[in-house]
Amino acid sequence: MKALTAARSIAARVGSRLVSSPTTHEPPLVLVFSKNHAIALELFLRSFAQHMSPALPLTVMYHASSDAHRQAYDEVLGGYGASELTAIPESAFKSDLLTVLKASNARHVIFFVDDTVFIHAVDTRLLEQWEPSDGILSLRLGRNITHSLTRGGIEQPQPSPLESGSLGEQPLARWRWSAGALDWALPTSLHGHLLPLPDLVPVIEEANFAEPRSLESAIDRYKFLFKGRWGYCWEQARIMNLPLGTDEEQLLDAFQRGFRLDVSELPLSEHNSCQMAWAPALRQPAEAPPADTT
Repeated sequence: MKALTAARSIAARVGSRLVSSPTTHEPPLVLVFSKNHAIALELFLRSFAQHMSPALPLTVMYHASSDAHRQAYDEVLGGYGASELTAIPESAFKSDLLTVLKASNARHVIFFVDDTVFIHAVDTRLLEQWEPSDGILSLRLGRNITHSLTRGGIEQPQPSPLESGSLGEQPLARWRWSAGALDWALPTSLHGHLLPLPDLVPVIEEANFAEPRSLESAIDRYKFLFKGRWGYCWEQARIMNLPLGTDEEQLLDAFQRGFRLDVSELPLSEHNSCQMAWAPALRQPAEAPPADTT
């Protein structure tokens, strides 16, 4: 009964003006979570800069469990100016997160984790112009997403109908989140969904979590508040997740020795799941293979 009462209270607040009134075309709040994976964050930032244009400012919330990990983050984050990136060392995850969200004047927030890689161009003007009434835009979904690696590689049915359409000059596909299954039914994913910030704040205030993984599970309990909305995605997914199975201390050692993750040989033709079981190569920048000129 307590959970039901809380859900009703949140539902009544969703759609209300919980943050200060945003200006027209306010850039979304882009928030990246990272824990002991400076080498993965470096790849994320590199791919973000390559594929997101015009550039958007980033906020990085990171957790470093040792001085060595902290120094690795200092090296990665130190290459960015204050107008490009805000770095927040985590102390108490939930309160830190709510402080960031409530301080923002944006209409939307888009979450990422550090094992995310951008693989196709994103015109960020679409993100800035997106209206909350349009629905929830996903960067991780596309017509190429037909399987679910997290569920053993099973086939993942796409929503019916999955309509072709466009917003402005952007060709997009559209469906109802309530008509989807598996990843196509997760409007509140922390992996590249453009979420209405005022609607999300009361959910996060009520949810019980202590770190990003439990945050996604906690928010998922309230996805019924968002499943009646339209979902949108590009024809081809803009991002994928490359879970790093290597021990984080081994990755830290590789980073300290000057190695970086290289995805130049990423087999995009095999991209049919939001996650991909493919390990990036570890190379020093001078060892990167030559570009294919054929």
